[in-house]
Amino acid sequence: MAVRYLCDPGKLDIRRPLPGRPAVAQRVTAVAVSEGVERVAVATAAPWFPGCGELLLWENASHGGRGSDPVRLGVARRTPGVAIRDLLFGPGGTALSASFGGTEEQHVGQVAHWTRLGARERWRRSISRPFYAGYGDFGGVRLAVSGDGATVAGCDQSSRSVVAWRAADGEQVAEPAGIGGSEAIAVDADGARLAFRLCRPYERAPEGAIAVLDLRDGSLATHPTGLGWCAGLTFSPDGRSLAVVGATGSTAVAVLIDLAGGAPRTVPLAELPGEARQQVVRPVWGAAGPRAAVRAGRTVTVWDLAAGAPLLAVPDLGRSTAWALSPEGRALVVASPERVRAHDV
Repeated sequence: MAVRYLCDPGKLDIRRPLPGRPAVAQRVTAVAVSEGVERVAVATAAPWFPGCGELLLWENASHGGRGSDPVRLGVARRTPGVAIRDLLFGPGGTALSASFGGTEEQHVGQVAHWTRLGARERWRRSISRPFYAGYGDFGGVRLAVSGDGATVAGCDQSSRSVVAWRAADGEQVAEPAGIGGSEAIAVDADGARLAFRLCRPYERAPEGAIAVLDLRDGSLATHPTGLGWCAGLTFSPDGRSLAVVGATGSTAVAVLIDLAGGAPRTVPLAELPGEARQQVVRPVWGAAGPRAAVRAGRTVTVWDLAAGAPLLAVPDLGRSTAWALSPEGRALVVASPERVRAHDV
């Protein structure tokens, strides 16, 4: 297994630690990686001191990134107590989106977008509504971006809100009334369709249905999966299929959906311990097919979703670690408070 260390220990240290506190970040809450591991973004947090978290960016991470100092993006925390919950690069790594979430006591959901990396954020929008905040765990807004980079979408686990914005200016392009989603979201190549787990207040959709919303005409199609939990989903590059990762009982499962109406295909992956049965993942679908990195205990395994075969396993991960697959599925980037490394798949 080829491993590349993208930064040396100490590069993730908090720039202005509190007196008497260690400079090393206490947690990594999110990591994002662009194609070819050219850019890597890492969000750190100090749970007891929310203002100490940072957002760091490495350019040319795949060659020469190790030992270099990251760019620290200025993140204006307009509401006390928020932390970055999700990160996602646009195509080519030229834009970056981040979601902010608060705590169980303060339900805040925001999405920020950078179109010039290293500069100030281009726009920020709120998404959370506290109407159903007490239902389930507060996990923040999960993000997705279209293949052309023109549309950013978010699915808020707290308020069950599904919203899409134009990446250029943050103008809202969709918020379907009366439709709720949870856990994960996907956008197709040209930003014309959103896919998400159908969810209404205080109830799950029957048969684990996935909704596909056409933003052009507002039509909504549903596809049963049989999943009790939807961890993540992604469109195929041609938009004809959808790969869904989730859990049925104690088993991690991939469901491949033919959006033209064919019967879905269910592919068992692995048994999951109890604490891993409601995780959120971000599957990718590149030239090598659909892949996803799924956690079980202290090990993250990259799966070929079409074949149900494991491709790579990275063990001995701590609770403060975050990971992400590159968009083409050929590298798994793992970030801990000490260092960032890339594993070739």
